[in-house]
Amino acid sequence: MAKYLVSIAGEDVPVTYELRRDEDRIEVRRGDDPVWRLCELDRVGESGLYQLMIDNRPTELYLERRRGGALVTIGRHAFDCTVGPWRPEGQRARGRSGAKGAVRILAPMTGSVVEVRVAEGQEVAQGEVLLVIESMKMNNELRSPAAGVVESVPVVAGQKVLANDLLVALRTGPRDPEAVLVSST
Repeated sequence: MAKYLVSIAGEDVPVTYELRRDEDRIEVRRGDDPVWRLCELDRVGESGLYQLMIDNRPTELYLERRRGGALVTIGRHAFDCTVGPWRPEGQRARGRSGAKGAVRILAPMTGSVVEVRVAEGQEVAQGEVLLVIESMKMNNELRSPAAGVVESVPVVAGQKVLANDLLVALRTGPRDPEAVLVSST
């Protein structure tokens, strides 16, 4: 089960959504609503047009993906949304960072690792794609939040991951000059 925090531009309070998935169905519920609703999202062709089915009621929507969220258009209404993993209040302040200079990239959702584009010891730039996760029939590129060096990549392509599993650990800031000397000999 995955839980997400969705913020819509112009709205004061973010909304929490929970998703649960088994082999052949996906269910979603909003906030504290006790009712789970059957959900399907199918892409129409190669465009950003999707058919969303909630409890077997169809709705067409246009999805323009952006870093950290999307612009979702339903009919004449557009919603600028940002999406992130939900964390209990006590964990939100810590976010993804650990010790100074250390950044942990966590799975934002349950899914499968499609592609790993980095290796341990590799230098990465801010915004560089680290890996790709497939969830709900959509590929999601996870990018580096800062320039740094990859410390570990405990996942491989084809591996199933749960929300908040560690995907990549980075060390940010300038590289240790001694490490450069050792690695170049």
